[in-house]
Amino acid sequence: MGDGLFELDDSADQGAAATPALMSLVQRETIRDLFARIGVTGAREQFDMVAELTGVQISSVAQLEADKANLLIHMLSGRASRAHRMNTGNSWADRDEDTWIDRL
Repeated sequence: MGDGLFELDDSADQGAAATPALMSLVQRETIRDLFARIGVTGAREQFDMVAELTGVQISSVAQLEADKANLLIHMLSGRASRAHRMNTGNSWADRDEDTWIDRL
């Protein structure tokens, strides 16, 4: 499919199932699908976006904790819902970046 972080063939996460605080397979699949919807398919881009949206720098998908994965899903869902909408001409409504209020 691609070289994205959340592909199922990543061997770095094999020990992750024993740690309940780490992201679940369902979360991982959801994140992978959301990245695909917004067109972020490269691993480096995905790592950068994880850091930007969660405040956590990871070097392996296996390091993403479940609570941060939930935050990432929420943030990516917002971006995905805005990705294909029409431009209204209103700069506030059409903004691409989340504001501090969106992040609450």
